[in-house]
Amino acid sequence: MKFKLYLLIFAFNFYCILDAQVTEGGNSWIDYEIIVENNNAPTVLNLLDSFFSKPENKIDGLTYNLTQFNYKDKDFKATHLFQVVGPADALSKWHHNPPSIEGQLTGTMVNQFIKPYSAFFGKNIISFGTPSNDKLEFTFSLKVNDEEKFSTAWIKAIKALKPNNVVGLGSVIAGGSDGQTHYIYTQRDNMEAVFNPKTIKGSDKIWKTFRQEAGEFEVIRKIVRTRLKIWE
Repeated sequence: MKFKLYLLIFAFNFYCILDAQVTEGGNSWIDYEIIVENNNAPTVLNLLDSFFSKPENKIDGLTYNLTQFNYKDKDFKATHLFQVVGPADALSKWHHNPPSIEGQLTGTMVNQFIKPYSAFFGKNIISFGTPSNDKLEFTFSLKVNDEEKFSTAWIKAIKALKPNNVVGLGSVIAGGSDGQTHYIYTQRDNMEAVFNPKTIKGSDKIWKTFRQEAGEFEVIRKIVRTRLKIWE
């Protein structure tokens, strides 16, 4: 049964490898960005964990997670992200199915400790590497003028660089702030990898070609975040 939150609700580090996992297309997602006071964050996590730890409260094929925004610009007020990820048909069930009695109760309790910030949805275009739930997540919100030019140039660059950390490109279908149309998602081992990204020989030339071929785009926001809990 469905639980529903009642809300309206480019530097990369690479190592050269030959067998990075590549996933084209695939999952879609719905994001609920929320504001949670520090002293209320454990309560929100416990309420969600109590609900989603029960198999009957999850929809087959969907993954649910709660993520904390650790570092962000001052104008971005959200502190946490509740995200639902999976095939489009399963996400449709999440969106349309009425919540169970337990889901309604959980939603009412959670909403006592949060404030809605934004809600939007989109889909993965392509990703490289094997994801890990324990790594830092470094995301880039983008405003892209020409999706075909940008994605073609970006995929070409990433394939040339052969990343072993996870890096993915996706599109925002509806919602998003400040004109966001796309995002780049990466994983890093730790903060050291964020502060001192490693590069490979020839990467300057690859990125120069990318900038020439990608068309006009703008990096709206960069965020470092940590996944607090994932329910699969």
